[in-house]
Amino acid sequence: MKKALQYVIAVALLVITIVGIVGCGSGKPAGGDSAGKNENKPTIVVGSKTFTEALLLGTLSYQYLQYLGYPVENKVGLGELAVIRPALESKQIGTYWEYTGTVLINVMKHAPSFDEKESFNLVKEWDAKNNIIWLDNAPLNDTYAVMVRKDIADKYNLRTTSDLIEQIKKGEKIRFITSQEYLGRPDGLSHFETVYNFKYPRDLNILAALNIGYEALKNNQAEMALAYTTDARVKAYGLVTLADDKSAFAVYSAAPLFREEILEAYPEIPSQMKKLSSLLDNDTIMDLNKAVDIDKKSVEEVAKQFLTQKGLIK
Repeated sequence: MKKALQYVIAVALLVITIVGIVGCGSGKPAGGDSAGKNENKPTIVVGSKTFTEALLLGTLSYQYLQYLGYPVENKVGLGELAVIRPALESKQIGTYWEYTGTVLINVMKHAPSFDEKESFNLVKEWDAKNNIIWLDNAPLNDTYAVMVRKDIADKYNLRTTSDLIEQIKKGEKIRFITSQEYLGRPDGLSHFETVYNFKYPRDLNILAALNIGYEALKNNQAEMALAYTTDARVKAYGLVTLADDKSAFAVYSAAPLFREEILEAYPEIPSQMKKLSSLLDNDTIMDLNKAVDIDKKSVEEVAKQFLTQKGLIK
């Protein structure tokens, strides 16, 4: 009986030792006091919108926070603004990436802002009343820009939008792909003409869906079109985005939003997320978008490779 009891005790001690060794060998650094001490703390539900860039931003956050040892749940790809915003407000998710211009115009019903700091401060102060915290924005601005074919940029030595407007004023026949929506927007063509002090010849205007512009330029069916500044097709098709040197296009800076109670529970997150967001400029996110949309890699693979290369995870 005594030997049996000693045997049971020995086995129990062996199990405890093995569990301890396995636990110590997890390889994940603690997210402040999150790892191993978050039994009574909230799970961070990470959401995102459904287009490629949003999926990448959400997946980058999810993988990074998970590596840091936080309790996370994956809701990446939850839905667009009408779904994701109420989910954050109602505490169904704890974080997702948003664009300043989107909240300013579509949620706050505010006039567009063409200044990065002003736009960020407006949404940050407004959302603080909703217990939603905007962390520092990334140096990326997913807004409109004018793009041209490379042969056109080379022909006229174009670097800025002003360079292009000077050629239009001289009477050069430069066909412009625009959408019907852009013609009617308060920050659309009429605003663009006012800021750059010109009038675009309507007989050269070609109306089409915004996404058609990339293909039209690629196939030499037009010389200029509107682009999204982080769209992978700009680089993949060899197109040239001109600098908006007079700030005619509204600012859409990207930043991670968190519920206030998440940051209260895990106060290290802002400084940790800044290490990620500070790496995401327009060229970087365009390359990541290209890896998914053009090279057909998975979002998860692209995100993991980026985080690993940048030393944020191992």
